[in-house]
Amino acid sequence: MAQTKFKHHVIYYAASILIGFLSLLPYAWMSFMGKAFGLLVFGMAKKEREKTTGNIRIGFPNMTWNQAEKLARSVWVRLGWNLFEVARWVPMSQEEVVSQVVRVRGWEHMENALARKKGVIIVSGHLGNWELMGAYFAWKTPTVAVAQKLYDPRFDELVTWMRSDKLKIPMIKRGLALRGILEALKNNNAICALVDQDTGNDGVFVPFFGRPAWTQSGVARIAYKTEAALVPAFVVRGADGRFEMHVEREIAVPRTGDAEKDILETVRRYTEVIESYVKAYPDQWVWMHERWKTRQF
Repeated sequence: MAQTKFKHHVIYYAASILIGFLSLLPYAWMSFMGKAFGLLVFGMAKKEREKTTGNIRIGFPNMTWNQAEKLARSVWVRLGWNLFEVARWVPMSQEEVVSQVVRVRGWEHMENALARKKGVIIVSGHLGNWELMGAYFAWKTPTVAVAQKLYDPRFDELVTWMRSDKLKIPMIKRGLALRGILEALKNNNAICALVDQDTGNDGVFVPFFGRPAWTQSGVARIAYKTEAALVPAFVVRGADGRFEMHVEREIAVPRTGDAEKDILETVRRYTEVIESYVKAYPDQWVWMHERWKTRQF
């Protein structure tokens, strides 16, 4: 326990120093420095490297280990790039941050969903730059975000400050504030929810890359109860390295009279959309996450 606490202290203070240092440098440098950092971590963290590569092979079983490891390297390089860019946002305004989204596709789907006046739940995943996605929605329309509490209260406070104060995204901690979520939807707000990870509770099994994956069902239950719109959206890097927003058509929530069956089908539908984006941008998803950790049997 003492060793773990010491490790958390080291990580926190190192991150604080790094953020302060990066805020003094030109934004254009973040690409090179972030990629180099991601490559360094990939080379040094053997356990994480092997876990990332192994998970990629679960998703793409026809890949050889070498092919999967090459993709894993790209994943870590992209993650480092994102990390350094987000850290560099500290001295930037909300407008400066969201100006990084240079192309937007499908925004009419969001407008159509908001026009129903039932609120909108934006379903997304840890793909591309999800922090920038939330910032963009908050810039365009009143938006709150549902997030998991971080393991270190100091990191949690730092991330909450970044999202709430800098990016104007009020935070609702997962599992603690159903009332806040319902109130936001009642006011026709948008709610950002990342639903692509195994959090160990409040879920159902649906296929993900051909395997049963324990998947968060809370937003599906809320949409079923409130008639809020479920709209998938992602911010990804295009071929030119610049960010683009993709907003997909609203996911229809079935209402057959069997609530549990309908919720399961709703989760399957939004997971299918997330999977299609992971397949299209495999180097931009967090393959180090143990997506198939919970077993069905």
